[in-house]
Amino acid sequence: MQRECATCRRHFTPDDFVKEDSKNMEAERKALGLEGVRFLYYACPDCGKDAIFLDLHHLEGESEEAFEKRRSELESAVAGVSADHVAVVITER
Repeated sequence: MQRECATCRRHFTPDDFVKEDSKNMEAERKALGLEGVRFLYYACPDCGKDAIFLDLHHLEGESEEAFEKRRSELESAVAGVSADHVAVVITER
């Protein structure tokens, strides 16, 4: 999947992936027991904005209705987060 900056639409490259921040967010996710989502952090060298991608995965045996409910709850939680230099993008995988 090709990811792009939510601000300037530049396509991210592997060099734009921020491994340490992604690793830390994934560790926090696991500590909280969150399943069916993966966090990936990218930094755009062109516009200076960052993007956190939340890859949402279906859980084993999860109904479409339950998945959509979980997605909606995640979107609501993300909408409540404000940061000037970071965009949060939810993607379905």
